[in-house]
Amino acid sequence: MVDNTLAVLPLLKEKVEDGYITLTAAQTVARQSSTTLASVESLAMQHSILPLRYKRNGLKPAEQLKLFSSTIAIIGCGGLGGRSAEILCRTGIGHLILSDPDFFSESNLNRQLFCTPASLGQPKVSILGRELLQINPALSTDLHHHHFDISSITGADIVIDALDSTGARKELAALCHKRNIPLVHGAVKGWYGQLGVESRSNSIINSLYQRPGKSTATPRVFPMTVALIAAMQATEACKLILDTGSVLNDGWLQCDLYNGDFEAIKQE
Repeated sequence: MVDNTLAVLPLLKEKVEDGYITLTAAQTVARQSSTTLASVESLAMQHSILPLRYKRNGLKPAEQLKLFSSTIAIIGCGGLGGRSAEILCRTGIGHLILSDPDFFSESNLNRQLFCTPASLGQPKVSILGRELLQINPALSTDLHHHHFDISSITGADIVIDALDSTGARKELAALCHKRNIPLVHGAVKGWYGQLGVESRSNSIINSLYQRPGKSTATPRVFPMTVALIAAMQATEACKLILDTGSVLNDGWLQCDLYNGDFEAIKQE
C-alpha cells in the first residue's frame, strides 16, 4: 500500500490515457515518489485505473485488484508448477510463494517451461523467480528451495499442487486442511491428466489416491498434457479468488488428450 497516497495520486493521474497506465509510466511514478511499482499499480486499480498489461484480460479494475491483492502458493516448480506460475504472473496475481527442492535436469527440457540448456543444474525456484520478474516486475515472490512445509503455504489464499508423488500430495492436502486453504490439484501421465479442487468440505486427494502408488518406473509426460492441466489449475485458482463458481467444487475432471475426451466426475 502506498503511504503517501496524496502525493502519488496526482502523479499517477497525469500519466493516465483512456483509463490505462503503461508500465513505463507506472515505473516513472514509482521512481518519482520513491515507492514500489507494485504499490503504484495497486493504487491505480483502487482508483479504477488499469495497468495496460491487463487490458486484454477483460476484467474490471476492482476484479484485477482482487487478483493483484492475492497470494498463491505453488508447491512443485517443474512442469505443472512452472507453467501455472507463468500464467498466474501474466494474469496479474500479486504474490507467489514457490517451493521446490530440485534442480533442473536434462530430462526436464521436454516440458518444463523455464528449463533450458543454460539453466541445467540450477535450482528451479531460483530460475522461476528470476524469469517471472522479467515478465511482470510488479510481482513479489517468496522462494523456498526445500521440501514444502507449513511455511510454504503460510499467508496463501490458494495452494496449487504440482507434485509428483502420492505421499507428498496427501501430506500437502493435510496441511491445507489444517489451514483451511483451498488446494488445486493437478496430475499428468502421458496423454492423460486430471484436475480437482480440494477444500474443507471435500477430500478429492483421498478419493483419487486411495491406494499408495507402487510403480517406480518414470512416467511418460507429454508437454501438451502439462500445458493443458497447468492452464486449468491457474484458471481454477483465479475462479476461486474471483468467486465465480466452478463445476469442480464437488468433483474432479479427467482429461484424455489422445481421444479428445473430457469427463467431469462428481465426488460421491
